[in-house]
Amino acid sequence: MQFAGKSGIAVFVLLIAGGVAVGFGSGLLVGRQFPAHRFERFGETRFLLDPTTGKVCDPFKNPAGASAGPSQQGESLDEYLKQFQPSSNYPPPCGK
Repeated sequence: MQFAGKSGIAVFVLLIAGGVAVGFGSGLLVGRQFPAHRFERFGETRFLLDPTTGKVCDPFKNPAGASAGPSQQGESLDEYLKQFQPSSNYPPPCGK
């Protein structure tokens, strides 16, 4: 590709500037759609705060809702541990 004269250079500069603008704009849109999350300790509690969204989450809550852990004594241990699980879904597990 050969550019002749000042108009050719202007077209080349416009193509480069347009490509940079499209790349920068798409990066901004992707960053707004999928923001980076950073979690900080929320006071003296076990919960974490996401300062990007202002939401609190629980890092120890199992997002899949599975049992508390493997039991070697059968279902009776799982039933015993379920009474210590919070019944509400607040705060949600981290990463959701």
